Amino acid sequence: MEKRRKQRDPRSSAELPSSRKILFSAVLLLLPLLFFGTLEVTLRLFEYGGDLDLVVRRQVGKNEFYSINRSVANRYFAQTGTTVPEPADDTFEIKKQPNTKRVFCLGESTMAGFPYEFHATSPGFLRDRLRAALPQYNIEVVNVGLSAVGSYVVLDFIDELARYEPDLFVLYVGHNEFYGAYGVGSTVAVAGGPLLTRLTLTLLKFKSFLLLRDCYAWVFRLFSSEQGTPVGTMMQQMAATKTIPLGSSTYHEAKEIYRDNIRRIINVAKKKNVPIVFTTLVSNLKDHPPFVSVFNEDSSREHHAAWKRLIREGDEATLPADAAVKYREATELDTMNAEAYYKLGKALFTSHKYRESLAALIEAKDKDALRFRATEEFQHLLRTTCAENNVPVARADSAFAARSPGGIIGGELILEHLHPNIEGYFLMAKTMFETVRSRGLLATPQEWSEGNEPSDRELMELSTVSEFDSIVGALKVEFLKRRWPFQAGTTDFNFVPRNRVEEFALQYVQNRIPWSDARYQLAEYYAGIGQYDFARRECNAVARVIPFSYNPLLRIADYYRMEGKRKESVEVYKACIAVEDNPYAHIKLGLTYLEDERPQDALEEFQAVFNADREFTDKLPADAASAARYLFGVAYAKLGRFVDAKQEIQRALAINPRNEDARDLLQQIEQITSSPQAGK
Repeated sequence: MEKRRKQRDPRSSAELPSSRKILFSAVLLLLPLLFFGTLEVTLRLFEYGGDLDLVVRRQVGKNEFYSINRSVANRYFAQTGTTVPEPADDTFEIKKQPNTKRVFCLGESTMAGFPYEFHATSPGFLRDRLRAALPQYNIEVVNVGLSAVGSYVVLDFIDELARYEPDLFVLYVGHNEFYGAYGVGSTVAVAGGPLLTRLTLTLLKFKSFLLLRDCYAWVFRLFSSEQGTPVGTMMQQMAATKTIPLGSSTYHEAKEIYRDNIRRIINVAKKKNVPIVFTTLVSNLKDHPPFVSVFNEDSSREHHAAWKRLIREGDEATLPADAAVKYREATELDTMNAEAYYKLGKALFTSHKYRESLAALIEAKDKDALRFRATEEFQHLLRTTCAENNVPVARADSAFAARSPGGIIGGELILEHLHPNIEGYFLMAKTMFETVRSRGLLATPQEWSEGNEPSDRELMELSTVSEFDSIVGALKVEFLKRRWPFQAGTTDFNFVPRNRVEEFALQYVQNRIPWSDARYQLAEYYAGIGQYDFARRECNAVARVIPFSYNPLLRIADYYRMEGKRKESVEVYKACIAVEDNPYAHIKLGLTYLEDERPQDALEEFQAVFNADREFTDKLPADAASAARYLFGVAYAKLGRFVDAKQEIQRALAINPRNEDARDLLQQIEQITSSPQAGK
């Protein structure tokens, strides 16, 4: 019995030592990590999905800069039938210089500048003001605004931008908390609430997670009846929940997410010791009716009928005061329906009762159940959260109200429901600027006080915003308003241009011509009718967008020359060469010197032509090269260096035997050199 007791269970011989058990368990745990690590490295090596970093490196001329990545939104928008928005590809220094002040402007489509671009946006106007007020600094204002995003994406962006040495963040965010990416009523969303949404945003930076997401999207499309091609406006594509009543659980969820994200954004900036300025939200109260009006949930059919009768009686009233009585009764009968509040506000505005009108119109906007405009609760939440954290707020809402009839924001500054017109964006930038200056950000109080700020008129002129920008914006908005949610169906937009400006703007909006080409063609039109100031303005607009290109400056100099302003043309030709050394500006400058009887200066320019051409990507065509050699010969001839002149003329004819000017000059030189007087 004792021996039996001492015998070991046969199964125990298969047991591993404890150290080997630990090793085996560790290997089991490490295998998935090893697999996903290898997968991640492989996907990165093959650049799966492209570069989705917010900031990338970009070659501009001979220089390399950081640039906002136009493809960054592919991180967030993978759903079928959704247009992927693109930010502006603004550039900034890789090695930040000591005198550089870097400002990142973040937010939604209003910060991006819809329906305008580049210089006709609030970041563009802010850049002009800061550069004028602080000329001792190299001011970089980088527009990181992106359509169809809310505070989740802005938080994701600001966390990434904090590593690029910012001196200031300026934010405009709040209208897209329901239908922007990851909003509570959006088609681009993550089930599971804020925790899973934040986890998803973190994982989206990994290629392996992007692969899994794309596989899921592919399988979804395989079994879905939806087409992959985006249909309708982005507003239509993004709105999954078409009705979100004021005070509903979904509404309160969005409000709490907004509050939390604003706090997190502030904490990121404070942790990196970067000042931050928020901007209050603006929207069209007076001239934009609610998108969707709903009755109280517990109202009956009889209740609805009585409400409609009051509205009808108000519509039929002759006097605004009588109409207001009926509309007010309707609001008392149903406190949820936004339409009655809007009609009441309009009637009161007509009666010059602006304070009462404002209250009614705010109610109409806040009770609009299709939530493309932030409510006053969101506005209040933004201000109080910033006040709690000692963060300055640029009061765009107050500035817009002060500039609006009766103090009520309407179509004078807003294009449709919430995007400002050019005057509105200009005013928004001014409000941002004044907040930055009053809080002593970016520069010392003494530097701010020493600044010489130009007038608004001068700054608008400096911006190079023109009629072209206004028409492009009007066309985009007109296209937008002919679709849901502005109207139930779709109405074709058959716009017939009345002039060349409208013609080029339409071609650009319809993607038939690039933006810069549209401006260049418009400049040629203006020059053709002798409006050289307008021609130069269009080219200056391009120069502001691509400041490292010779092309727009060359055209500006040409227009000065065509107008007879030779001194100005010489200055701009030199500036053109300083920006990007090119043979074309040297030819034009040399020709100008020849005409001014400065052959020695001309000779130096023509010598530079071919040095520049050897290094230049955009090589001189044969005709231009032959003409340059001919002019080179003219310069030599004017200096009496006929042997050198003859050599250049022969080169010109070798390039282009049909160059009659060169052939004539060669004959003249041969006659001169063969003359008995030539050697005296």
